Amino acid sequence: MLPASKGPASTVPTQQVPWLDSFTKTMLAIMFILLLFIFGAAKYMDSHKMEAGGTDDVVNNMASQVTHEQHHPFIDLPGDAQVGAFSVANFFVGLIVGHSWQKLFPKPEPEPEEES
Repeated sequence: MLPASKGPASTVPTQQVPWLDSFTKTMLAIMFILLLFIFGAAKYMDSHKMEAGGTDDVVNNMASQVTHEQHHPFIDLPGDAQVGAFSVANFFVGLIVGHSWQKLFPKPEPEPEEES
């Protein structure tokens, strides 16, 4: 059996932080819709053999020539669609983190002063 705590019982109520509030849900929904359009356009372009060469293709070709290995990205999107997808995702994550900043890093409450 564990000994009982002899200190005063904490009367501070715990506060639930609503992480998925309406703003966050709305921003996530808009982000996923935009990403769906980007990935859909990339799939359409790939299936119709459309070329959308961007600077990433040039850099990847140069890197493959230097390292003598073929480059394979994790998610292969044509042209600069990958940059666009990551930009959209980063924009919305920044909005959500900015909106939730005080939830993530709450201000410390001042400790009550003890009277002697």
